[in-house]
Order: sequence, then structure tokens, then C-alpha cells
Amino acid sequence: MTQLEAIEIVRELGNIYAVALAEKGHDIGKESDLMNGIVAYHNLTMKGEVKDLDVAVDKVIGIAYECAVDTLKEIR
Repeated sequence: MTQLEAIEIVRELGNIYAVALAEKGHDIGKESDLMNGIVAYHNLTMKGEVKDLDVAVDKVIGIAYECAVDTLKEIR
């Protein structure tokens, strides 16, 4: 699975989650579908339910981690 495929899978989950919450009257603010996907994965305890989703979330979190590390290196 490529990074772009992983991002798309997590975004799709996030969009579904956001729409479902909005339909129930919940205000989710202005979070991105990507962030909502990560939140949905953890809040709904989806780990282990769908192998491709597990891989996608791990990749997306890895990307975020690398971006954070790079940003911190620039600050030093």
C-alpha cells in the first residue's frame, strides 16, 4: 500500500464518520477528514477489524510522526 492509498483510506473513513456524527447533530468543528479518520479508528476501537485499515492508519501516523520530527529538527 502506498502512502497516498493509505491517506485516501483514512480520509474516506473520516468523511463517513463526520457525516454520521453531523446527521446525529454533533458538531465536529473544522477537522479534516484525515484527522477524523484517525479519531474514528481509535474511538470506535477498529484496530484488528480490517487489516488494510490497520496498515493505512499506521502509515498515516508514521507520516505525521516524520513531519513532526522534521519540524522539530528545523526549530533546533
